[in-house]
Amino acid sequence: MQHKLYLILLSFLFSFSVYAAEIISVGTIDRPPFAFYGETGELTGFSVELWEQIAGRLDIDYSWAEHEQFSDMIEDTVIGKNALAIANISVTSSREKRADFSQPIIESGMAIAVKQGSNASFIRLIWESGILLFLLGAFLVLLVIAHIIWAFERGVEDARHDYFRDDYLGGVWDAFWWAFIIMTMGGFENEVPHKRVSRVIAVFWIIVSLFFISTLTAKITTALTVAELQTGIESYKDLAGKQVGVTNGSSHQKYLQSRGIRTIGYKTLDEMYRDLKNGSLDAIVADLPILSYYASSAGAGWMLMAGAPFNLENLAILFPNNSSLQENVNRTLLELREDGIYNDLHEKYFGKY
Repeated sequence: MQHKLYLILLSFLFSFSVYAAEIISVGTIDRPPFAFYGETGELTGFSVELWEQIAGRLDIDYSWAEHEQFSDMIEDTVIGKNALAIANISVTSSREKRADFSQPIIESGMAIAVKQGSNASFIRLIWESGILLFLLGAFLVLLVIAHIIWAFERGVEDARHDYFRDDYLGGVWDAFWWAFIIMTMGGFENEVPHKRVSRVIAVFWIIVSLFFISTLTAKITTALTVAELQTGIESYKDLAGKQVGVTNGSSHQKYLQSRGIRTIGYKTLDEMYRDLKNGSLDAIVADLPILSYYASSAGAGWMLMAGAPFNLENLAILFPNNSSLQENVNRTLLELREDGIYNDLHEKYFGKY
């Protein structure tokens, strides 16, 4: 009897040691800031550090299974090849039917990114900037100044100052051109008004012209800056008829296609970024944290976020159905939130709430 108990105990200890020494496969994919290679060449990111905290508390040995395609990572986890997958994985009903999810690890949504200035309407921007109305006002002021100068200068007999013709149309045109040259070039050296009152008006006009040119320059600069920052896209509905890039098998692809928006599937985000930059794509759609991170880092200077996030969703850890790890992982996630470690990681990669 004692011999049988000894064998049972030995068998239990052996099976426990095998379980404890088991190295599970954790699926992920290169998706900065969730998972990427840092300056030291090691895998890092929000998802990576979060899982390291969980695995450390649960004393789990693991190895990373890096995937090139998002759909492969999902499928390998669903069939149990990976014990779990952690990245920017959206919680969707279709995935829930085939697998299980942890508690949400971050709130997210779908976002649109475009190339800077690629969809701006310059005609609309010029109109909205008020430049045309400003020029119209300047034209009317020029006409007024031209009439005043001609009224004082017509009939001058001095050959040195007889620039303005006596007839109405010719004289007003001469005065208009004189005022225009002063406004745009700062002076009209060859022709000086004869009467003192005209010269006082000329000095006044030169000073006013300085303000006019500086204001016009500021308006044009502002319009050009706005043109670079405007996208012409306010929501996903504006993507209809455009070349829109998404990752293959993503929730973004299904969402847009279900609403009649044609998409172009890509294996990697890097390929999408490349085609957006060279103009092959009009826009790309991905998770808000990923696009925001890229737009403020590698995409700074050429990529812009367009419109507001849409189809808000949660990201979570994916498990095969009936995973024995799910409950322990969920409990540990709560502990990390309570301990403040989760907040520290969130602030490190996404900023404060």
